[in-house]
Amino acid sequence: RQVASAEGLSPEQIKASMLYNFAKFVDWPPHANSEMVLCVLGSDPFGPALDSLDGKPLKDKTLSVRRIASATQGQTCHVLFVSSSESGDLPSLLKILRDMPVLTVSDMGGAAAQGIMIEIVVVEQRRLGFKINLKAARQSRLEISSQLLKLAQTVY
Repeated sequence: RQVASAEGLSPEQIKASMLYNFAKFVDWPPHANSEMVLCVLGSDPFGPALDSLDGKPLKDKTLSVRRIASATQGQTCHVLFVSSSESGDLPSLLKILRDMPVLTVSDMGGAAAQGIMIEIVVVEQRRLGFKINLKAARQSRLEISSQLLKLAQTVY
């Protein structure tokens, strides 16, 4: 099952739009904040592709894009993309975010098996898909839509 094969878009643009679309299919516990915060932890693989999402409507909120330097800052995010530059810190990062309603996403190989909620994977050639760690999402009180679960390559 392929998810993304947008002609003419860079892999970064496709991944950035996947982050935005993942957020549409996840329900967070109620919060009073008027914005949804999408963060990138570590070296930013997106650049301008992600900046174009800043200020876009998401659910009944406004999306705010931030780059952060530490896992503790990740506790203020709704969606947290964990860059591959953070691979060595993944266990401690997941420990810090345990039970926090933060949707963790990464494109590191094996990330979902280690506890990242959504792992973006290359399915065939340049097509992108994703794996979902449903147990990790439920532990953080996040509800992932069955529509998104159906599109996943693998659900843990």
